[in-house]
Amino acid sequence: MAAEVQMVLYEDDSVQVQYVDGSRLQLSPCGSEFLFEKAPLVSAHPLEQPERIRQRTHFVISTYREQLQRALDFRNSFATCPFLSESIIPSERKKHIFIDISEVRWPSLDMDDRMICMQNGTVKISSLDGHAYLCLPKSQHEFTVHFLCKTSQKPDSSRVLSEKNNHAKKDKLIEKTGKIYTNESLSGQRLKKKDNALHCQIMKSKEPLEKKSCVNRSEGREALHSLGTKHTYVYTWVKQRWCVASCPDEWKYPLSLALHFHSKISNVSGIDVNITQSRILTSDVSEERGKEVSVLPRALLLSCPVPHLHRWNFCDSLSQRPSDEEEYSYPELVKVVWYKGITYRLTHKNMNSIEIYPGDGSVFKSEGAYFGNYFTYYSIREGSGEVS
Repeated sequence: MAAEVQMVLYEDDSVQVQYVDGSRLQLSPCGSEFLFEKAPLVSAHPLEQPERIRQRTHFVISTYREQLQRALDFRNSFATCPFLSESIIPSERKKHIFIDISEVRWPSLDMDDRMICMQNGTVKISSLDGHAYLCLPKSQHEFTVHFLCKTSQKPDSSRVLSEKNNHAKKDKLIEKTGKIYTNESLSGQRLKKKDNALHCQIMKSKEPLEKKSCVNRSEGREALHSLGTKHTYVYTWVKQRWCVASCPDEWKYPLSLALHFHSKISNVSGIDVNITQSRILTSDVSEERGKEVSVLPRALLLSCPVPHLHRWNFCDSLSQRPSDEEEYSYPELVKVVWYKGITYRLTHKNMNSIEIYPGDGSVFKSEGAYFGNYFTYYSIREGSGEVS
């Protein structure tokens, strides 16, 4: 299995992955389809097109399962709505829950038991129900949020049809059970009307009937119970990474708690971890206090309603092509790039900017109106916990 060299997430949440052996994978924006392009053979003719395999994500074969799973994990870490196919999620990451989790409640400012500071200085805020938690590192440029999310479901029409079928099965079982009780009561009334001379004979003939009806009742109850247990939801933990400066609405309140707790710890310990940007962000998100309930992101559907709109154009960003050749360029803006362990996050909203995360806790952030005009380097001083 070839290792990844580069993974790119575009603004439309499509993903392109390039591997060491030259093969490539592209994931549709909705995540429901993928295209795998095999590496060209050394002996292949220059005009020979590489072999391509296009499949539905939910029905991926074992050959591409691991590569597709890693590509989806990368996509779900930075996309607004995850795509979670139950067929490719490892069994150890699945959780069967009987309730529908659609929102979480966060603690108030005075509930310090839900806010902890770990040894590396990261502040962790946990929801009251334990279904989500947010982690904010010392640098306070990026935060991660973990939450339970229901796996991707079939379209609504299929769900409605399956629910109708389940209700019909339940109605039939209830009707069957009711008939058993009705037959018992009718047989009892008829027995009472019989002569006393035939009473003993009738009672003897009734014994197997009662045993049979009891068996039928128990079978009916077991069938009803089995139908009830089938209505469990499959959940999995989803990890998302967000920039503090562009925090989504559903995470603004827990982020404000984390920033407030960071400030509280720094005041007690005497360590100045609040950089100028963090002070501004703290004042911005402080207005979110009081909104303790967050609506969790929902996973996308298993199938896409418009698969014909998927475009399978690879952008060969690693090749040394002349700058005037744009026929193979991807029409979407780049949002996140992972290259050999280093993450590059690009922002195109108010001002174009780029943040570089080498993976050691430090951050390079571009300053100025253009990408890379100049960079500011933020690092954590070992032993002191200060941000420089």
